[in-house]
Amino acid sequence: MRLFEDQSKALLRQEGLPVPRGEAARSADEANQHAKMLAGPDGRVAIKALIAAGRRGKAGAVTVCTAAQSADSAARILSLTLDQKPVEQVYVEEAVEIADEYYLAFAFGDLGPRVVASLCGGVDIEAVARDSPQALISIDIDPVEGLRSWHAAALWEQAGAPSGQIPGLGALTVRLYAAFRDHDAQMLEVNPLVKTAHGDWVIVGAMMEIDDNALFRHPAWQSQAEDTAGPGGRPLTPGERRVAEANQRFAGGATRYIELDGEIGLLVSGGGASLYQHDLILHYGGRPANHTDFSPTPTPDKQVATLDAILDRPQVKGLLVGCNFLQLARCDIMMQALEIVLNRRSVDTRTFPIVVRLFGPYEAEARAIAARFPGINYLPPGASLAQACLAIVQAVRERDDSSHAPQENNA
Repeated sequence: MRLFEDQSKALLRQEGLPVPRGEAARSADEANQHAKMLAGPDGRVAIKALIAAGRRGKAGAVTVCTAAQSADSAARILSLTLDQKPVEQVYVEEAVEIADEYYLAFAFGDLGPRVVASLCGGVDIEAVARDSPQALISIDIDPVEGLRSWHAAALWEQAGAPSGQIPGLGALTVRLYAAFRDHDAQMLEVNPLVKTAHGDWVIVGAMMEIDDNALFRHPAWQSQAEDTAGPGGRPLTPGERRVAEANQRFAGGATRYIELDGEIGLLVSGGGASLYQHDLILHYGGRPANHTDFSPTPTPDKQVATLDAILDRPQVKGLLVGCNFLQLARCDIMMQALEIVLNRRSVDTRTFPIVVRLFGPYEAEARAIAARFPGINYLPPGASLAQACLAIVQAVRERDDSSHAPQENNA
């Protein structure tokens, strides 16, 4: 989940970090009202697209102007589309007189948290990373010891910061890491971190991404998480929202469900195996109606919610249920979920194709459940993922062919 800039800065401001004053606006008139209150002695403000997208400066979605120009500037930015998303809000912020622009970011590397610093901050940071990677200095942070002041000072010394700036930079870096850690962030990027003409440090640009699995500790962000959790940052569909709610409500592993435009429903899992089955469906000429991935659960509730979401969609013409052996999910729990949904919906499994590839614990019990539904194709032991995917694609194709065949005239 990516926080918008106003939320990221509000969070950092709560921690007492140096963040300029700013307000969000949904219209040019509202932006102009904020600009009149926020303009500094020189009468200038910064206006930025308030959207979960990067490279806003390069896209013309950030501008510095006078308060008198703010309405026109805001109107222009509100007319933009970034990363295929329309700009619906702008952030009006007091302008800062910049002497130096630095870069600072926290994320996770192979060994745990990591911090990256550079004296080359600003809108060209991607070009710096590409053309002058030596200008970006990074160090691992011990997750137990944390980031100490001497670690931060050494980081900025290696980056080439003037000696007189290192104490202030080091102290600010330690405080930013504390905010990154305490708010369950996966990423915190400060760009630019500005040294003003008066010698003050100011966080002019800030972006933060929060670990989705920690959202239960941040109930205020739940609604926004649903509004931006779909692919490309789109809002969740009603079905995706119901699965997400079930994922939070019921015990067990995490469930991921994303709706697509195809006709074959997928209740599959196994990380790479779920992606592999998705690709196999496409390879054999089918089109997935959704993507799923989930961990084993002690009850069928999460799978019931996922199956309901899949079968709610009228374009779904068939269903593949499958896990790898190494998933170690109880086969009978998954089949119990299927039994609940099929009975509740009175699905005719003789005309609605269902292919099942479930091998492992409680497989005999799972096969007994499947035997209650004529037409379910529970594949024999040893059948591959490819065989399962080919079987459901062929079954859906045969169903389509039979539905389009001319009917015999018995008159």
